[in-house]
Amino acid sequence: MTPDPTPALPPHASPARRPLGAQIGRVRSRAGLTIVGAALLLLVGSANGLLLTWQSSVQHRITHTLAIDRILMQVLADLLDSETGQRGYLLTGDPAFLVPYTAGQTRIAAELPQLEEELRSSATQEARIASLRPAIARKFAELDRTIALDRAGDRDGALALVRAGEGKAEMDEIRRIIEAMRAQEDELLVGYQQHAHGIETMVGIGSIVSVGIMALLAVLALREASRRAALSRFLPAELAPLLERGGSMDQVGGLRLGERRHAAIAFVDMRGSTTIAERADPETVAMLVTGFRRCVAQAARETGGVIDKFMGDGALVVFGVPEARAEAAAQALAFSTRLEALVAAWNAGSGQDPVRIGIGVHCGEVFVGVVGDDDRLEFTVLGDAVNVAARLEQATKTFATTTLVSQAALDAARASGAEWREVSRSALRGRQEAFPIYGRAA
Repeated sequence: MTPDPTPALPPHASPARRPLGAQIGRVRSRAGLTIVGAALLLLVGSANGLLLTWQSSVQHRITHTLAIDRILMQVLADLLDSETGQRGYLLTGDPAFLVPYTAGQTRIAAELPQLEEELRSSATQEARIASLRPAIARKFAELDRTIALDRAGDRDGALALVRAGEGKAEMDEIRRIIEAMRAQEDELLVGYQQHAHGIETMVGIGSIVSVGIMALLAVLALREASRRAALSRFLPAELAPLLERGGSMDQVGGLRLGERRHAAIAFVDMRGSTTIAERADPETVAMLVTGFRRCVAQAARETGGVIDKFMGDGALVVFGVPEARAEAAAQALAFSTRLEALVAAWNAGSGQDPVRIGIGVHCGEVFVGVVGDDDRLEFTVLGDAVNVAARLEQATKTFATTTLVSQAALDAARASGAEWREVSRSALRGRQEAFPIYGRAA
């Protein structure tokens, strides 16, 4: 008889119990993986929660810094509006010019306490605003004296007081204080931006964990949809096509925190608008400014520019935002050419005194972002490149030309030397460094 090759099993074991043990091992293994996955998800979620809280804090600081800069610029703009109203009243005697004069005083009276509240945590800025208040008070006192003289029948005395230059000295002091305050806020802004980029890096590292990636992608998808809908309410009209194409939120939504970009800047101003405002009725002035703005908007639209803002009879147009473009500088030069042609055509058909403009073009690194609170958001561009473009525009008066461009703009645009001629190598007003500047060749 052949022996059974299958060995006998002990009484406490059976063939069915072996696969059951294997199943229990697999269940325990899956449970362990689930626990590990849940713990990992919790860990990643907690880490992301802390990062998002940190990011919110940094964003709040950035918004706070940009809000301060906005208030400072608004104070200066309101002061200039008041001065313009005073000058218009003295030269024309039209009481309508006292409206911006009085409105500017009222707005500044409300803005200074707000500025003090925002700067309460900075002893240096508090000291500066303590100097700013009396300087503004002295400026308004000088404006009030001239108006009082005029109302007393001594217009010649009022104009003589204006020509004496006391108000100009006060205005220069106010500008100096405001620029010092803005410079400190810009320095803080750079630091906050570095923190923001560091946070983004850490979020990227955390996303290596597969469970974290899934969670992060879900959050980012929801946030992207939310931000896309919100941004479409307040971004400039020139950016609408980007949203309609479903552009990356790195290109659009990232502006909410702000970022550094290399861009080209065109600063535009309408010449002689103050004189026109003094002798023309308000309706004519309004039509003139509207026509000028239409020319700027058309030129920007045709050449790929984004109008950052209109400032009375001036405009700031940006190229290479929100999407970086290698041809940004070339587009800015094309904008200046097109705008000159549009204004010339407008003058030819108006039948009135021709409108003259000045254009300054420069390129460099700028800060781009969306500033303000949820009730009033605004796309803005800040940086030294903007200041240089503004100085170039002002210098067009000195060199009796319509457009001035920097060497940096020509180099970036790879423009032909035959189209532009060098007009100066001297430093622009208010700046120390000198560089070649060019006007359009005849």
